[in-house]
Amino acid sequence: MKQNKCTTTMPLDKTRIWLDFNEFCAIGKEDKAPIYLFSQADIVNDSDGNDIMIYEDMEVSVFDEDFDKSNMPDALLADGIIIRNFLDQYPQVKWLIKLVKHKKNYKSGEEYVYWMSDLQ
Repeated sequence: MKQNKCTTTMPLDKTRIWLDFNEFCAIGKEDKAPIYLFSQADIVNDSDGNDIMIYEDMEVSVFDEDFDKSNMPDALLADGIIIRNFLDQYPQVKWLIKLVKHKKNYKSGEEYVYWMSDLQ
């Protein structure tokens, strides 16, 4: 089974998989990392339209389309690890993503999420 994700014409730093940052669902017990709903299926497409088979502990880079204060597109970016859904309240979701802290201190000051404009 495949779940179609968002492809984009928004410029990105690399190929990424779309994540709806409005689907926050949990906090990691050990590391307090944010966890989001990710996919109902084992295959998703990336920002270039390629099919990607996802699996437990897979490292992925994600994006969401966002707009800055001037209403200009500015992609929201993060990296994370795919984990099997352990939340009873979302039985239709097979996969979650737990975000990992980024290594650079971007202008945003956020630990897990940054914007394309932070990379420039």
